[in-house]
Amino acid sequence: MTDFGTTIRERRRQEGLSQEALAQQVGISRNYLSQIERGLATNLSWQLRQTLTSLLGIQEAVPVVAATPQDLPLGLAEFAQRADLPSDDVLMLTRLRYRGKQPTTADKWELLYNVIKMTVDS
Repeated sequence: MTDFGTTIRERRRQEGLSQEALAQQVGISRNYLSQIERGLATNLSWQLRQTLTSLLGIQEAVPVVAATPQDLPLGLAEFAQRADLPSDDVLMLTRLRYRGKQPTTADKWELLYNVIKMTVDS
């Protein structure tokens, strides 16, 4: 399986873009893009991953949303049901980690979700 950085490098080259040109479009330094392509920068924000994949027309393999509420992270199933979240939003939340951790209660998931919504919708 090809890792994210290798995929970015290959697609960038197919598009005939230099690292400098792509980095400017994404809003990061050329050095940081180089680190991503070499697999040295692995803890990328979902916004950066989304921007890179969108600009390069890459479809990332997305894990399937858990089939049962028991398969979702602790507290997320309760919040998702209570808020009647769309499946795409539940999937986005399941992929979020901060220093390897996720919220553990429905109230914390709700707080995180509302901060994301407020940030993106503003």
